[in-house]
Amino acid sequence: MKDIRRLTGFHPATIYRKIKLNEFPAPIKIGSASRWPEEVFTEWRGRAIAGNSE
Repeated sequence: MKDIRRLTGFHPATIYRKIKLNEFPAPIKIGSASRWPEEVFTEWRGRAIAGNSE
């Protein structure tokens, strides 16, 4: 979560709200920790950047 927060600038509540709205990829849970595979985040970021430049 710390890395995702740093990379997006989003507060955790914003991340989880976007997940619920299908605007951000859901994490893989490992115990109580949330993890995002790098390729999943990179794909989302590419779509987000492309969507903002249109």
